[in-house]
Amino acid sequence: MPARSMFRLVHCTLALVGPVAWAGCAGATAGSAAAPVPSSSSLVTQETIAASGAKTAWDALKRTVPYVRLRESKGRPARMTRRGPASIYLDDQVRLMVDNVRVYDVQVLDQIPASDIVTIEVLSGLDATTRYGGASTAGLIIIHTRTGSQ
Repeated sequence: MPARSMFRLVHCTLALVGPVAWAGCAGATAGSAAAPVPSSSSLVTQETIAASGAKTAWDALKRTVPYVRLRESKGRPARMTRRGPASIYLDDQVRLMVDNVRVYDVQVLDQIPASDIVTIEVLSGLDATTRYGGASTAGLIIIHTRTGSQ
């Protein structure tokens, strides 16, 4: 295709698409208040954990945290995955942090008393990826304890 006819094609396309794009963006004005972004994270408080009757952090997660599948092997914590459809490309393992330290072995949760937990914050994949990077696409559970907040 000669350069001149390519230029005409691009020029005609922009002439048709330009007004449509401008009309679509005309509603956005500088300084207008943005709509609040819905958060898909949840917070479990110390009172909720105490009311659940949990003895360990693992029990507290099982009884209070929604949208997370907790699996056991021979009565011990084994794996945490998100509920819902799985990705064939991404890891479904939910990340875990205790007092802002990444925990790789979920069996540690069996050793933390539920009475020591202040809050459990559950972040969706989008929130976790935004805050902690691309390795948290399946979500993140952040546990804050009394000893860690000192």
